[in-house]
Amino acid sequence: MTIPQAESLVIFLFVYGGIAFRNVLKLKQPLWLFFLVGALLTVGTGVLTPQEAYSAIDMQVIVFLFSMFVIASGLKLSGVLGALGKFIGSRTTGWKSFLLFFLLFAAASTFLMNDPLAIIGTPVALYLAEGAGVEPFPFLLALAFAITTGSELTPMGNPQNLLVAVESGMSAPIIKFTQWLILPTLINLGLAALFLMIAFRRGTKVNKKTADPPERLDKRLRTVTLIAIAITVIGLFLVNWLQLEGYSSPLDISGVALLGAIIVLGVGGKERELIEEVDWGVLIMFAGLFVVTQGMWDSGLVSLIAGIIPPPSPGGSLAFILFPAIFLSQIISNVPMVALYMPLMRKAGFGPTSIRAWATLAAGSTVAGNLTLMGAASNLIIVEQEEKERRTSSMDFWRFAAYGFPLTILNALIIYAFLALKI
Repeated sequence: MTIPQAESLVIFLFVYGGIAFRNVLKLKQPLWLFFLVGALLTVGTGVLTPQEAYSAIDMQVIVFLFSMFVIASGLKLSGVLGALGKFIGSRTTGWKSFLLFFLLFAAASTFLMNDPLAIIGTPVALYLAEGAGVEPFPFLLALAFAITTGSELTPMGNPQNLLVAVESGMSAPIIKFTQWLILPTLINLGLAALFLMIAFRRGTKVNKKTADPPERLDKRLRTVTLIAIAITVIGLFLVNWLQLEGYSSPLDISGVALLGAIIVLGVGGKERELIEEVDWGVLIMFAGLFVVTQGMWDSGLVSLIAGIIPPPSPGGSLAFILFPAIFLSQIISNVPMVALYMPLMRKAGFGPTSIRAWATLAAGSTVAGNLTLMGAASNLIIVEQEEKERRTSSMDFWRFAAYGFPLTILNALIIYAFLALKI
């Protein structure tokens, strides 16, 4: 192991350890601080130069997240998110409202990417938990499992699925994904629901909220925000469709989301409040994540780790795709993992017709988000959003893994059974 690789490994362990043991050690530092310090250490140790660190930050993702935060702020300040929580809570009570919340966000995640759903869903989860008289953890866990597992089904569900669909060269990817993944996704959602019921029943009881309804409706901001959401959702669909069909688009997903945010900021009438509601900590966290991950790439640490894993081959077992996808996603998150593994698979001989192999890579890197908080960026967004709202977190690394670890094992076995064994 070279010196830069050793430095990157120590930095990674610092960030990962900080997230894993933060609550155990009763540390008050927010998640984003560990990523920021990790990024500064990456530059300070010379693993990356300052220019390389700046270049490592994916501004498309930062702009996309900022824009979705502005839109979500519009939903919150206008009272729409509170009304949504009140609607779900009024339809039914107890565990039934809990499952309804899970199913709604699981369904939404099949066509809307999971990161924005984490932004929108966290305040709804907190409101429902307060109304149900339980701690937030079961509802936040339900949100995390819903938007991870549900997004397994289609290329539009999450960034790594879209990357696989576009870069693999497969034809009709929406049909192919649905054809191979609909049954394992439905079964995995059922398994997640069973685990969530256990979490709900074991959740600590708190004083049930009997106070006023959520926020008062701001009709102007509500109308403007809903129009902006409609434009954004339609725009994201069009961009994704054009990418899937091999056409170029005048706007990428960040441009579409920014257009929606500009509408909310420009016409909503609450510019200052909207900006103040943006969770800047999440943006810092993502910038730090990009720098730390790039340092691991440039130092050769990722290649060193990947080299230990047996390479996949068209005639070999899909287990050499599925399990590395789950494991490596815990180290470098799922989107960089897919970006790393796709060239290896193409070099090994996988082509546009290797549908089951590409579906395995997409599904494995997606359900990896159910294993630990580090498996998906949406998990980190949920934790950071809860801390912003409540100044504390109920969903720590080990508590999440206590449910996520056994669930992910079952998820992986279901995916393997349907894709490798062709049940």
